[in-house]
Amino acid sequence: MENMADSQDNAWRTHSFRQNVRAKIEEAIRQSGNPTTKSVGEMENHVFQKAKTREEYLGYVARLIIHVREMSE
Repeated sequence: MENMADSQDNAWRTHSFRQNVRAKIEEAIRQSGNPTTKSVGEMENHVFQKAKTREEYLGYVARLIIHVREMSE
């Protein structure tokens, strides 16, 4: 059972999970109407490199999306 939990805990590191997150970041940027200096891939990779856990990664992504949305106000 422990191995199953480990594999689920690491699902956030998979290419497909990260692609889904990149799509959400890209959507937020598109809705904001503001171009960014960094690409979506660069931004996502930056938060991915900083994060040690799934929760930390998703927290960074959430803050990034909020920041993008606030830039449009």
